Amino acid sequence: MTRAVKGEWPKTDLDWEIRLPQRASRGLGQSAPRAEVVIRTPQRGEEHIRVPLAVARSLDSKARGKELLPSSRAELMFAMGEVSRKCAMERVAALIDRRDYSEDELASRLARDGYASQTVESTVRRSVECGLVDNSRFADTFIRSKLSQGWGRVRIERELSRRGIEASDVPGWPELYLSEESEEETAYELASRRRITGKNDYEKIVRFLSSRGYPLGLATRTARRVLDESKEEDES
Repeated sequence: MTRAVKGEWPKTDLDWEIRLPQRASRGLGQSAPRAEVVIRTPQRGEEHIRVPLAVARSLDSKARGKELLPSSRAELMFAMGEVSRKCAMERVAALIDRRDYSEDELASRLARDGYASQTVESTVRRSVECGLVDNSRFADTFIRSKLSQGWGRVRIERELSRRGIEASDVPGWPELYLSEESEEETAYELASRRRITGKNDYEKIVRFLSSRGYPLGLATRTARRVLDESKEEDES
């Protein structure tokens, strides 16, 4: 269901209106509800163009304030493009104000909001050019944050890849962030906190460390070390 938002348009062959969706809840990760711009001309008939809500509301505000009085379809389409690019940049600023984003993450968010691919590409490119988005900066912060949470290199590399960044492209990875010794000790500290029950402890520790992103070889060595030390304590 939609509700139409009409304005007082100039007397031309162009007739258009904005249709906003009724309020509805939006699930996590789902696309945002879209509005429609309905354009009617003798040459093309009736067209329905889906746009983000922010764009529709901005267009409606401009029309009601007499800032937008297009006399042709071309003028309206141009205005829609300008408004869309402005709203997309405002959306980027709001997102970045909460946390840093990679280029791919930002593109995905804008696409979910309903921005056209051309607008998404130009907005992300502009965001990179003005320094709002920087994959190297994002990767550095992400890596340091996840290392402090006890993540292993495998999981970090996998999650960076999901965000459009290959770890091999990150300057200094992994040498500047962790050494073999530090990774061993972090894995050992995490595994040492596990409760030893006497039932499948080796498998449980290996599975736990692997889930945190530690290489299988390291996980198995650490499991043996923890269990050997536990056995020695029991015997002493």
